[in-house]
Amino acid sequence: MDFSLYPFFAGLGLVVTFILFRLGIKYANHIGLVDQPGGRKTHEGAIPLIGGLVIIPVYAALVYSSGLNTQTFLGPLLGGVVLLLSIGALDDKVHIHPWVRFIVQIWLACYVVIFCDANINSLGNLFGFGDVDMWPWFGKVFSVTCLVLLMNAINMLDGMDGLGGGFILVALGWLMTAAMGVGATIAFWAMVFLAVPIFGFLLFNARYPLHKKANVFLGDAGSLSLALIVGWFAIQLAKSPDPMMPPVVIIWIMTVPIMDTFAIFFTRKKQGRSPFDADRLHIHYKLKDALGWDDKYITPLIWLLTIVTGGIGYIGTQIGVPEYVLLYSWSAILLGYTYYRIKLDA
Repeated sequence: MDFSLYPFFAGLGLVVTFILFRLGIKYANHIGLVDQPGGRKTHEGAIPLIGGLVIIPVYAALVYSSGLNTQTFLGPLLGGVVLLLSIGALDDKVHIHPWVRFIVQIWLACYVVIFCDANINSLGNLFGFGDVDMWPWFGKVFSVTCLVLLMNAINMLDGMDGLGGGFILVALGWLMTAAMGVGATIAFWAMVFLAVPIFGFLLFNARYPLHKKANVFLGDAGSLSLALIVGWFAIQLAKSPDPMMPPVVIIWIMTVPIMDTFAIFFTRKKQGRSPFDADRLHIHYKLKDALGWDDKYITPLIWLLTIVTGGIGYIGTQIGVPEYVLLYSWSAILLGYTYYRIKLDA
């Protein structure tokens, strides 16, 4: 396959992303597809919720124009993502009941696992007693569960300028590194084409010296859709019989949203509340409310933390650290952080 034009496609995708956001911001304000401040939301003014509505179409255009849809399961995957994007956009506009959205997530995760070849059938030598192979039906159930949990974890992490998009970009960076490390060029470019519109989105969403606040948000449509695609890529890279990286690397890359969601679940239970309640217990809110940190410091800190945890997982396996050592170390951090949060907030 000739990849010589792929850098051109990537550059063109960035330009198109920039133009679409400039136009989309005006249109979103006109039709009222915006996030209003209030309650837990402390941003200034109404912010357009069009991040996903620009990123996903640009990504689909890059995939189809480059021909990658014929080399992978990206065509069927993007079909499912479009439905999730539509439901998410409707939720952003009129607020669908959480249980309806949850059922749609489960259905789409099942679709991705069954029809888009996203089935984890082995966890590798996860406990130190040999490879953990799963029965086919259990592998499918496990994969669906992981995708649904990841979608919601990343969606809940997206609570600060640049945070959700930046985390996804860093996670993609580690997955691209793994793909390139084994010469999986098709997978690498498929992820580059997703990283391009996400980077364009961050030009409007993240805070940096020439940009003081977000002009656009991902919205539920964007965060859920991107999480599903990233989860699909992670499974593709980690599944047997020829994994490009051990499955344990995935949990290290996804450490921040997993640990945040896990700790909050048990903290809310300890408080006698529903684990699905909305509040300001998430790590970015705690850093802001308890320590008084500014958003412009919190977001880069969590990006850096994701770079570090992803590096521990990926580089650890590359230098020969046993998978079970990485799992037990990660589990100790997870339990320690959860215990600390329960003691702090319960």
